Amino acid sequence: MNISYHVWRDYKDCPKKFYLNNIKKQPPAVPHNDYFTLYGRLTEKFFQYFCNVWRFKMPYMPPEEIRFKLNKIYQDLLSTTVINWSAPFVRASKDEIFEQSCSDICTIMDSPNQNYFLNTKAEITIEVSTKIGLNIKGRLDFLHTNPIGNGIVIFDGKGTEKIGKNVSVDQVLFYALLYFFHFKKVAESLGFFYYRYNTFSPVPINLDILNEFRARMSLDLKQILGDKEYKATPCYKSCKYCGYQTICEECVADRASRKRNSKLNLPDLEGIQEMGM
Repeated sequence: MNISYHVWRDYKDCPKKFYLNNIKKQPPAVPHNDYFTLYGRLTEKFFQYFCNVWRFKMPYMPPEEIRFKLNKIYQDLLSTTVINWSAPFVRASKDEIFEQSCSDICTIMDSPNQNYFLNTKAEITIEVSTKIGLNIKGRLDFLHTNPIGNGIVIFDGKGTEKIGKNVSVDQVLFYALLYFFHFKKVAESLGFFYYRYNTFSPVPINLDILNEFRARMSLDLKQILGDKEYKATPCYKSCKYCGYQTICEECVADRASRKRNSKLNLPDLEGIQEMGM
C-alpha cells in the first residue's frame, strides 16, 4: 500500500472517507469547486517555476515580467479547473484573484523573503519503504538549502486568508520525517510560507520531536492496515470539506441531529405570557 500525507490525513479525519477515496476509489458525490484553492494554486505554481527554472536566469524579476509569466500560468490553470463563479460563497472575481496573486508575488519578490525561493527546489518527491510493507511517499513543496552552513529548510506554501487556518504542523513533520529517512539528516528548519502576508511561520523541529511524530504515525499506519470496518466518525470539522457527505449515512444523521439540537426548546404556550419581572 502507498501512503501519502493526504491519504493518512483522510484516515485520521474519517476512516470511511479513507475507504471511499483511497480503497474503493469512488468519485466524490459533492459537486467539485476549485474556487477556494485557485489563488493558492496560481501563486504556488509561479514559485514552483521560479525555483526550478527561472531563478537561474532571472533571480530578480521585474513586475512586468512577473505579470506576463503569471498570466500564462493562470490561463493554463483556468482551463483545467472546475469553478462555479455563481456559487454563493464566491467573493472575488477571476480578475481580482489574478491581481491579488500578482500583487502578493511582486511584494515577496521585492523583499528579503525572496531568499526563501532562491537556492530552492520545488515539488521534490521522496519515497521510503517500511518494515511492514508500506511505501510512504511525499511531495515537498519547497526544499531550501541555506547558503550558510548548507542547512535544509522544508516549507509548505499556503494561500489561506488567515495565518494558521486549515493548517496542520503534521504536514511538514511528515515531510521532515521522509527527508530524515532518505538522507539521514534532520532539517534545520520547518515552516509554512503565507503568500498573502509575505510571512514565514516556523514549526519547531529537532530529533526528539521527529521521533515522537514517528511513533505516533507508526501507530496510525498499523491501525490502517488492521482496520477492516472503516467506520465513519462524523463531526463538523472533518465533514465540512468531504466530497462524500451527501452519501454518508452517518454524516447525514449527524447533521440532522445537530440541526435538531440547535433549535430552542420552548414550551408550546398560547396567549401572552408574563415576563415574571
